[in-house]
Amino acid sequence: MRARFPSGIHLAKASEIDAIFEIEQKCFPGNISYSKRQLEYLILDANSDCLVEKQDGVIRAFLIVTYRQGSSTCHIETVDVHPAFKNQGIGLKLLEAAEIDMRRRGMRYSKLEVSEGNEAALRLYRKAGYTPKEKIEDYYMFEHNGTRNAIRMIKAL
Repeated sequence: MRARFPSGIHLAKASEIDAIFEIEQKCFPGNISYSKRQLEYLILDANSDCLVEKQDGVIRAFLIVTYRQGSSTCHIETVDVHPAFKNQGIGLKLLEAAEIDMRRRGMRYSKLEVSEGNEAALRLYRKAGYTPKEKIEDYYMFEHNGTRNAIRMIKAL
């Protein structure tokens, strides 16, 4: 049985991929974004969930979390909030909603990587209870927020 999510949040549908891809492009322009094909795989085929936050028929944000069989740690691939809707608590709302399903699935930990230069995302993840664990040099192929380095963060669920 699927977890119930807070009002305005649901699992992505195939018909929403274009809108999700548009947000991805706005959040991660150029070579650092997922391709539409990669997003289609993550949303439709992978052992993952894509949660969408939608209000008045408009997708404002999405989050993708992947699961590995036999592991008690899941991986947040991305949390994207459309630039027009930033700083409204939507990212935190998505993280909290995703954790409902993570716990239901028996996950003990959630991990993610974030650009060392993405101060807003680092603040969000700390607020959500994630702890920096390690710095990963040259994690990104292309510069993102002025660096190619990432910080791996983890949260006990």
